[in-house]
Amino acid sequence: MATFRKAGRRKKDETLAAALDFGASKVACFIARITLEDGFAPHAEIIGVGRHGVGQRGRASPDELEKGVRNAVELAERMAGEEVRRVIVSVPGKHLRGRRIGVDLEIAGGVVTQEDVDDSLAEGAKIANPPDCAPLHAMPTGFKVDGEDGFSDPVGFSASMLSTEMFAVSARQSFLDNMADLIERCDLQVDEFVAAPFAAAEAVLLDDEKELGVLLIDIGAASTGYAVYDNAALVACGGVAAGGGHITRDIAQIFGAPLAHAERIKTLYGSALMGPGDEHRFIDFPQLGASDETVRASRADICEVILPRLEEILEMVAEQLPDDPMRRSGLRRVVLTGGGSLLVGAREVAERTLAMKSRLGRPAPIPGSPEAAGAPAFSVCAGLVQYYANLGRMHENGLGVLRQSLHAGNQSSVLGGVEAWLRAKF
Repeated sequence: MATFRKAGRRKKDETLAAALDFGASKVACFIARITLEDGFAPHAEIIGVGRHGVGQRGRASPDELEKGVRNAVELAERMAGEEVRRVIVSVPGKHLRGRRIGVDLEIAGGVVTQEDVDDSLAEGAKIANPPDCAPLHAMPTGFKVDGEDGFSDPVGFSASMLSTEMFAVSARQSFLDNMADLIERCDLQVDEFVAAPFAAAEAVLLDDEKELGVLLIDIGAASTGYAVYDNAALVACGGVAAGGGHITRDIAQIFGAPLAHAERIKTLYGSALMGPGDEHRFIDFPQLGASDETVRASRADICEVILPRLEEILEMVAEQLPDDPMRRSGLRRVVLTGGGSLLVGAREVAERTLAMKSRLGRPAPIPGSPEAAGAPAFSVCAGLVQYYANLGRMHENGLGVLRQSLHAGNQSSVLGGVEAWLRAKF
């Protein structure tokens, strides 16, 4: 039987997207309904949110992570009234590797076509990943037509040579395999791996910030991710193995308190800036192994512990930024996000340490999202949803071939990891 559609009616498709953000202290899951309608931008609506803590030390065991994934997904499914089997998974910045790539392609027809652009992007994707790594993203940063730059879209221009500059992001193969095994044990499948700093940027950065140049810093519990944008393109992405959990450990070690109490003190009274009278405001710390004993310290004392570690984290990120002096001199703005960005005084310390104007980055509102899910700690999860919703737009912009190439590589690496796990276990 033939199916007819009335003229003028727009085609409308809906699909579910499940985003999973692995943190050292929590696992978060968002379930969204993505609506694709002809003539309109993709629309995302959050229908389920789940969160589960996985410890306070900033280092979760595999069993804790598995429990966290199951509970977070179950909570989100219960809220959504839907069941998911495939998830988009974030990859923390400290496991990422960034690489700049240049591809030169001869134009046979004398005019650059979309097929030529797709071929150059696909060729760059093949050489994007270093040894022992799997490609995640490979995005163009600029095009040159017969040596002339400044082209954001070269299609339709006369040329004999198309030069494509790209920035590729990859991750360690062993880490992705371990994550795939963990997801499989939770009766789920990985649809795609996405770099966490890139996802956070999708959620919190403004288009003008990306165009003018911006540094995004996502402060997590055990690591801090970063992403650099210039001329609306991602030009650097990675992370350092230090985060808010290290501040908690410093407080616990110096004042002899349990980690849980040190985290509570940091959250309630911690600050990177010393305020008037802080030296006269005292807090009691229970002692490890002797709960009836306490040590009294002032808020000024706590500040003197927090400030050096926060400055160290920001300096470690600064050391990872691109070496190009022109590119670094163009950075005038930093956006802080992640749970660690809520520390009082973090913005002021970032401005002083990095010599950039700063602001706190919260995820852009998504319909259906509860108010609590708009906190900086959920920037990555919200960004994963936005990334999925924008995939249709990526295909319209000619990036579909590139994504399919990278996605195929990820699927083979995931299946390879599962096969190795099955052989080892059975």
